[in-house]
Amino acid sequence: MNGKIETYIGFAIKKGSVVYGCDNISRYRKRIYLILQTRSLSDNSQAVLKSTAEKRGCPLRQIDDYDALAKRNCKALAICDKSLSAAILDNLA
Repeated sequence: MNGKIETYIGFAIKKGSVVYGCDNISRYRKRIYLILQTRSLSDNSQAVLKSTAEKRGCPLRQIDDYDALAKRNCKALAICDKSLSAAILDNLA
């Protein structure tokens, strides 16, 4: 994974505008701008995140396994900050 992407995710974590885990993302009621999932996420969880992204109208992207997520024992996160999500999307493409 790109170092810039890791930095932007770290900024979002420090800012507190991140939701961890598939269940928490699907239950979250505030605005979500980007959903990131790791490549090792199960098929059922991928389907849940895909439907959540379609309902919310936000992009869903795959990333490599990320150490900050492994420490929290989750494989998906949602970014709730508009500018950080835009910066991540710019660097993913």
